[in-house]
Amino acid sequence: MTSLKQIRSTFLDFFAADGHERVHSAPLVPQNDPTLMFVNAGMVPFKDYFTGAATPPYPRATSSQKCVRAGGKHNDLDNVGYTARHLTFFEMLGNFSFGDYFKDHAIERAWQLVTQDFGLDPKRLLVTVYIDDDEAAAIWKKVTGFGDDKIIRIAGSDNFWAMGDSGPCGPCTEIFWDYGDHVPGGPPGSPDEDGDRFVEIWNNVFMQ
Repeated sequence: MTSLKQIRSTFLDFFAADGHERVHSAPLVPQNDPTLMFVNAGMVPFKDYFTGAATPPYPRATSSQKCVRAGGKHNDLDNVGYTARHLTFFEMLGNFSFGDYFKDHAIERAWQLVTQDFGLDPKRLLVTVYIDDDEAAAIWKKVTGFGDDKIIRIAGSDNFWAMGDSGPCGPCTEIFWDYGDHVPGGPPGSPDEDGDRFVEIWNNVFMQ
């Protein structure tokens, strides 16, 4: 079994070698953000870079950010104990581009890390894209060789991320792991998507 320390270091080393600045986890209580009680996502310490309030000191960054989700927009409390994938505290691994690269590089890097460095079987993986993101779907086909049956188009907020009512936002693409047909649940976008068979392990947000 791969340890948490090994997962964290493999991820950070991979993106550091790809020119990303390794950034330490910020405090759980935001220092300059009155809109949040706790840091709830890896992008929170970089919010000022995405909104244009500050100039990023590097074009790329990677981090393992400690997060708490116990209220507000991202509240997982009601699901803790009922599923195998919801926690109030976790570390969110992230790679961030501040105008440096976009869909091609992000998707290729994610796929390489997941299938080569972590050694996950591509046959047990599938991906989702926002319903009209033809560009991301085409990139996934090129990178993975997947057919349309393993590149699922999803409408609505599950595959479209927004910081708030206004501001940075964009379509998402996600990677899911299939635990196998012995576990109840269906693929994303299906009536049985809330089961435990298919679990999201990666999310790329294309802010624009």
